[in-house]
Amino acid sequence: MTHYIGTLYFLGRYRPLSVEGDTPEEIFERLEQRAQEAPPEARERLRALRMAYDPRYTSQSVEHGCYGAAMVEADRPAFEGNPWESLPPCPGLIYN
Repeated sequence: MTHYIGTLYFLGRYRPLSVEGDTPEEIFERLEQRAQEAPPEARERLRALRMAYDPRYTSQSVEHGCYGAAMVEADRPAFEGNPWESLPPCPGLIYN
């Protein structure tokens, strides 16, 4: 069964946010719900990824400055645990 992981990331400035799901649409909806109050740059990267998303590719990302969004088809997250726990949360982003 295909499984997807979507991430908003900040290149070390803030803790990234990852969500998992069974469809790309599910991932986009979850990330959009959690990013409603996030900085405009984070929401713009998420919109750009949604607009550019092509199901023919197993991994896609967009970034500008320190803000980025990614979608990957994978069985599990790339890193075990939470190596970014010490980074501050991105203001306005819902992590749980």
